[in-house]
Amino acid sequence: MYHITIKSILLALSFIGGLSVFGLATAGGRGNLSPQPPMIMKTAVDAKENVLIITGRNFGATPPTVTLADQTLDVQRFSEHEVVASLPSDLASASYGVTVTTSGRNRISSNIFSATLQTDKR
Repeated sequence: MYHITIKSILLALSFIGGLSVFGLATAGGRGNLSPQPPMIMKTAVDAKENVLIITGRNFGATPPTVTLADQTLDVQRFSEHEVVASLPSDLASASYGVTVTTSGRNRISSNIFSATLQTDKR
């Protein structure tokens, strides 16, 4: 009778040469698990709520840091695949670089994503 646990499967896969499951990766196939960097895939603005909605993956289990250009935004809520952050009220219409940085010991920044934001001047 064989008992296989998730831990033993992950350990076996790490020795084979690489693992990209559950947001983890091995370094050189030595079994050293490290988090995957966050990846921004899409951004959207909810003008009614005045928030930036960032969709992607690997945003972590603790609140990440969101940067719009050189300004840190307040994160309202987040999950592994979505971050919602408040936008400044005086934001001008323009294209901005957006990054998400995970929290904790292994702080990792995402790709720089270009978001074009339009303000409603009615």
